[in-house]
This record gives sequence, structure tokens and C-alpha cells, in this order.
Amino acid sequence: MNDQLKIPCIFMRSGTSRGPYFLKDDLPEDIKTRDKVLLAVMGSPDNRQIDGLGGAEPVTSKVAIISKSDEEGIDVNYQFAQVKIDEPIVDTKPSCGNILVGVGPYSIEKGLVEAQEGSTKVVIRDVNTGMKIEELVRTPNKIVAYEGDLKIDGVPNLGSPIDINFLEVIGSKTKKLFPTGNKIDVIDGIECSMVDSAMPMLLFRAKDFGLTGNESHLELNQKQDLIDKMNSIRLKVGKMIGFGDVSKSVIPKMALLSKSETGSIRSRYFMPWQCHSSHAITGTVCLATASKSKGTICNDFYSDFSDEGDFSVEHPTGSLKIKVRIKRDSDEIIDVVATTTRHARLIMSGEVQVQKSLLK
Repeated sequence: MNDQLKIPCIFMRSGTSRGPYFLKDDLPEDIKTRDKVLLAVMGSPDNRQIDGLGGAEPVTSKVAIISKSDEEGIDVNYQFAQVKIDEPIVDTKPSCGNILVGVGPYSIEKGLVEAQEGSTKVVIRDVNTGMKIEELVRTPNKIVAYEGDLKIDGVPNLGSPIDINFLEVIGSKTKKLFPTGNKIDVIDGIECSMVDSAMPMLLFRAKDFGLTGNESHLELNQKQDLIDKMNSIRLKVGKMIGFGDVSKSVIPKMALLSKSETGSIRSRYFMPWQCHSSHAITGTVCLATASKSKGTICNDFYSDFSDEGDFSVEHPTGSLKIKVRIKRDSDEIIDVVATTTRHARLIMSGEVQVQKSLLK
């Protein structure tokens, strides 16, 4: 009797994250069983994830679940899952803009979208947040190109450009840009801005925690008192915005902000219990929206309220740049379109083996 369950899988590095991509139909329909499968695939719960595909960091413990869409004008549905490393938790409430990068190539590789000569547009519905995304994938000879000359910070090798347009991002999970009703709240004596655009984020000034904001992610991950203090505020905000108990959820994410010497703003992005070595794309969209909004804590470090142009985040390993177009009603932002270019790499295509005993 075969004690291993074989599941078709493509493993990709996508932006500055990586993980397995699955067809929804290849996973169990029952959510509890599906989550057991994903935990087993990644090797969780285990700090090393030694028995699975996970890389023992939040950016390498991510999963994409893809299906053909029945919605008019949408090619595929994308569901993201953050697999907790040390606990048996699969969180599908947030999204991930880095793992999103690989959805276009994956959809073409699996025949969900027919490749066109030169380049192929893939229209994606992010089912976690409701966002609509358009990706333009290079497909010379109707084959996905992975080799290219695009450099992105946080990845050692060059790759083929994938153009990404983020649409319908305001209020991704809460239906409000400022879900507490305020642009600045004071909680536990600390000022913060809670913003929901592509990703719900809780924004702090680094200086309010006695930091410069230029600390490395490795240094910040050693500051457990800092992470605990930020998370204590996050738990209170979670209840304020209707999320309830977020102690086991990765949203809202958190960021420590300061003035940038090389970009629009400097950020240290927390996922939320560990600092990201670079920066999330969705987090960058949120940060751009917050910075373009008058009255948030971002205005201490950024004051360009133009409605169109480049926005770049300085992060621990470089920078991430997007282009934004803002629509306002009076001074209030009511719509944002964000565009960036990233790349992905196909690492493995085949079947992942899951121990059947772990699914009982």
C-alpha cells in the first residue's frame, strides 16, 4: 500500500518570495483536509521545516492556489496561503504580491491561459482581497521566458520582466482606507496609522521605539521586546477594525517608517512576527497610498501629494519601486492604480509527496 499522496505541483521563486503553486482541483475540497495537506507539504509545524518544501522563513513558507475563473473578464482566481512555520496554522486572509508575480507564468504553464506570440496578458482575481490584477508575461515563441535582464533587489539573478497592474486595491479586507476611522490613532502611548490598500498595514514611526529605522532585518529580529510591543498594539487594532483576535493571523502587517536617503520612504516591514529581508509589493502599494494621504504618520517623512508618478521604498536589501495613479474626491483618495515590474523563476515541476498519516 502506497503511504504517500502525490500532488501535482510547480515550485517557483516569485519576486522575493518562493513556494509551491497548486491547481485548486488537485487539492482536497474540504478546507481542514486541504490545510493538513499544505502543512505537510511545507513541513510545518517545525522551526526548520526539514520534512517539507518550506525554507524556515515567512517569505519561503507561502502557497498559491490557482483555478480557472468563471467571472467575465477574469482569467484565473488566485488564493494565497501563508503557512505558519512553528504552528499548525494556514492563514488565507492576507494576500501576497510577491507570490502573485508567479501566477501569470504558472497559468500559462498549466494551460489555463493560452500563450500569445511575444507577450501574454493574464487577468487575475485575488480571492483573498478582491483585488483585480493584470500581468503581462513575456512569451517569445509562445513559451514563458524566465531568462532576462531585469534586476530586482533581494534576488541574486536577473530575470524576464513581468509587468503588474494592481487595480481595485482600496479597502482590500475592511472596505475602508482608514478602518479605525482615523488617520492617526494613539494606542499604548504610541501614534500609528492603520491603512488598508492592497494589504492592511499598521504603520509606526521607528523613532517612537527609539530606533533610527536603518537597522537591518537581522538586527530587528533580535529585538523581541520591540516585536512584542508592536504586536500588543496590533492585537488591539485588530479588534478595533473588526478582525477580532489576530494573535494567530498575519494581518494586519506592520511597518516601522523613517526618512529615506535614497527613495520616497524607508520601511522595515514585519510579517508580522519577523522583519522581511526586503518588502512586500502589496505592502508597498499600501505604503504609497498612506504616504499620498494627508494626515498620516507617513507625512513626517514624505510630502509629495502629486497624483501620479514613481514611489520607492528603501528596505533592508535595496529598494522596491512602483508607479502610482491616484484619484481623489476633494483631498481623500478614492482609487489607486499601482504598477510595478518584477520577475519569477520556475524551479521545479512535478509532484510533491505527502505522508498520508499526517492527514488523519
